[in-house]
Parts: sequence; structure tokens; C-alpha cells
Amino acid sequence: MPRTTAALVNSCLLPAYAGRTPADWILRAADDGLAGVALFGSNLLDPRGTLREDITDRLRAVRPDLLIALDEEGGDVTRLDYLTGSAYPGNHALGAVDDPELTTRVAGAIAADLAAAGVNLCLAPCADVNSRPDNPIIGVRSFGADPDLVARHTAAFVTGLQQHGVAATLKHFPGHGDTRTDSHTALPDVDRDLDQLDALDLPPFAAGIAAGARAVMTGHIRLPRIDPLPATLSGAILSGLLRDRLGFRGTIVTDALDMAPIVEGRGFGGAAVAALAAGSDLVLLGSPDGEKLLPEIHEAVELALRDGRLTEQRLTEAAARVADLRAWAHPRATAPAPDRAVGLAAARRALTAHGTAPAAGPRKVHAVRLGATANLAVGEAPWGLAAPLAALGALAGSTEVEPGTDPDRIPLPADGLLAVAVRDAHRDPWQRDTLRALRTRRPDLIAVEFGLAPDATAAPTLLARGAGLANATAAAEYLAGGSSRPGPAPADRV
Repeated sequence: MPRTTAALVNSCLLPAYAGRTPADWILRAADDGLAGVALFGSNLLDPRGTLREDITDRLRAVRPDLLIALDEEGGDVTRLDYLTGSAYPGNHALGAVDDPELTTRVAGAIAADLAAAGVNLCLAPCADVNSRPDNPIIGVRSFGADPDLVARHTAAFVTGLQQHGVAATLKHFPGHGDTRTDSHTALPDVDRDLDQLDALDLPPFAAGIAAGARAVMTGHIRLPRIDPLPATLSGAILSGLLRDRLGFRGTIVTDALDMAPIVEGRGFGGAAVAALAAGSDLVLLGSPDGEKLLPEIHEAVELALRDGRLTEQRLTEAAARVADLRAWAHPRATAPAPDRAVGLAAARRALTAHGTAPAAGPRKVHAVRLGATANLAVGEAPWGLAAPLAALGALAGSTEVEPGTDPDRIPLPADGLLAVAVRDAHRDPWQRDTLRALRTRRPDLIAVEFGLAPDATAAPTLLARGAGLANATAAAEYLAGGSSRPGPAPADRV
């Protein structure tokens, strides 16, 4: 165990740093017992070099057992493929196919990519049951709206990740699927009592724990019927529900502390103390550079230890659980060979067509993309049809449309195959109205929905079931007359 209080605190922290190459301060902190480092899209914007050479090897030269973590969910949320879009479909697509063996293979391929890059902690899968279709933060990140379906795919994903030595993280406990608010900006309330949680939200977490998940991430949500505090800061939820009720013995990781509902009014130091006192073991600080945050947290913890809000026993317990996670996730001598072909194969199986299919044979497609604002978990990873159509040699032209543009000002070709890409149009009145207006001008256009489509779908429509590159490529193949041949899916999976 760490020999000093400073090293003990460090062993419970997962900060980030700015830029591509690890900063000197984070290398020094790693040498002084830091649990690990979290990587975000902002660390991976330079296409030159490799993640392993530029980042993970440099970090492990200082501390071989360091946790190196990132969000790699597949589909919309990717860090490894942040500049191109994910080579794998996300949870919504996998849940629509409903083949747990396929989910295990996709997760195994993701784990192989992560291991090859030197990453040993994956902040996935989302175990949230998306029971509210207009949820602004979960959506296609969930396997679906049925607790049993989400449970079996959560377990399958955990198995796939961890068979290659990459630790899985179930999130966002105790379930973020029934929220109207994005927890990056405000604190969502979930109106559930314990019986409802048992029936709807907890089964996927129980299944993931039974499958051996090494970590669980807290949700920045509030369940007022159980505790007025956010789950991340609630002993009743972390110690009561997660530890006592579900029997989880692994590492509890906070969601990023830089989200407004947690850090506002508390600061990073106060939030870290409250999270550790409630039962969290590993504190994820978020995307801001952590150089100035670490001293604030150290000072806050020292004060809390003196005034009794936090005990050394609780801090030592947290550090021991993180040490167990580091020991389990110690990088293997050889990484398995990645299998990226499974991503496109899975995306093809998830693709769903409504209405008349295009005429058979090779064809060029004009692609229009209606702009949509991605949530902060997704970031600015590219999406749409233009790039995959161009790669297939099937792009006749493309039009990017900024949100709020008058539909009458959008240029459309007079003939030829026209595909209009939208993303969660059911939640965006401008996208919905614009698509309706474009259909009056070109009734034969094919809408390609990259998000959820919970309402009755106007034909012809293609459901990509996610905005990753694999999803887009499967849709582009179909439009261009290639190999993808989707069919209708059961209504409850649309």
C-alpha cells in the first residue's frame, strides 16, 4: 500500500491531461502512486504517430501497472477512432440483432484494439435500460428498452472485453435510461422506488456483475425516493444498493467530476471527498487538465481526514480496491490480433429498411446530411454517408446542412438516388420538419436515421442504428447496391 497520505490519495485518482504527449506533471504523479490516466478525444486529435508510441508506452515506462482508461463503447462513442468514426456498431445495433455471441465477438475485437494500444480499462459498456426514448444522453448507447435484453448483452459485452485482459466498467449506476436531462449540464431526477429499480434498471448491472465486471461507474443522477444526493455522492446507493444488495466487490469509479451537477458548489476537492466518503474508490476527474486539480483535491482530502468527513480506513479500502484492479488489468505480454471485420458484419445485420428498396444494381448516391448537435459523451466524431459512399466510389455529390437552415434553401438534385442522413430526428423538430419539407420536393428520397426511431417511420427509411463508421458503411453499401440487404425488424426494436 502507499507509504504517504499523498500517495494514498493519488492511488484513488484518475485525471486527464491536455495535449497529445503526457505532460511532465502527470509523469511525476504517476511515479508518486497515481492510479491511472484517463484519455479523451482531445488527446487523440493528431493523426500522426500511434496512441501506443505517443502516450501509453511513455506512461508505462514510469509505472508499468498504471490504469489507462478511455470510453470505447463502439458506435457513437469512440476515442480510438475519434477522427474517423468507430469501426464497430454500438449497443443499439447489437441489441437490435440480439445475438449475444455476436456482442461478445464485437466486444472482444474492441478489447483487442485497446490492448494493442496499451489501454487496460474500458469505460464501457452502458448497462442503462433506455426506457425513455427522448433521453438526450443515452439513446443508441443502450442495448434497448427491455431489461432482460439489456442484461444478456451487458454480460456478453463484459465477457468479450475481459477475455483479452481489458477491464470492463458497467455504467451508469443505478441506471441513466429514464432521464430527460443530460447529466453533463444539469442533475436529472429519476422517479423510481426500490421495487421499480429492481424490475427495470438493476437487472443489467446484476448480470454484468455476475459476468465478472471489474468496475462499475456511478451515474450523476438523483433518485429522490432513495436519497436526495446524486448517486455519485450517495452512500445509500453505492454502499447500500451496489455493495450490499447486488454484492459488487470490485472497483467503483465515479463518472467525470467535471460535469456541472457534481462540481458546481463543491469544487473538485469537495466533490472528490464526498464521492470517496460515499463509497467510490476511483475518482475520474474528467477532461480538464488535472495539473491544478490535484493540489485542490489533496488539500480537500487532508482537511476531510482531519475533521472526520473522510476516514483513513475508507481511503485505504478504496486504494486497495484500485490496486486489485491494477493487478488484474496489468498489460499482457502479447495482445490478441484485432478482428475489425466483425464490426461491419454486425452493422450489416443491424441495418433495417422500411418501405421500397432502391432499384438493384450499382448506383451513385447524392448524400445530404442534416446537422445535429452531439452530446458531450459523443463529442465531434464524424458521421454521415459522404465518406463511406466516397470510399465505395458511389458518391454523386454531398450537401452539409447546418442546423436551423430554411429547408427551401437546401439544394437538391432533380433526379438520381437521394439519401438524407438524420440523427435522432424524433427529438429534433428542425430535423423532422426539414425532412418533411424535403420529401415534398423529392418524395423518393431515402431517409437514413443514425439515431433512434421510436415513432412510426415514414417510408422509405433506412435505420443505421448508430452513427459509427461501421453503421454508415453498411448503409452506404445498401444504397450503392452493395452487399448489405436489410430487412424489417420487430417493431419493439425500431
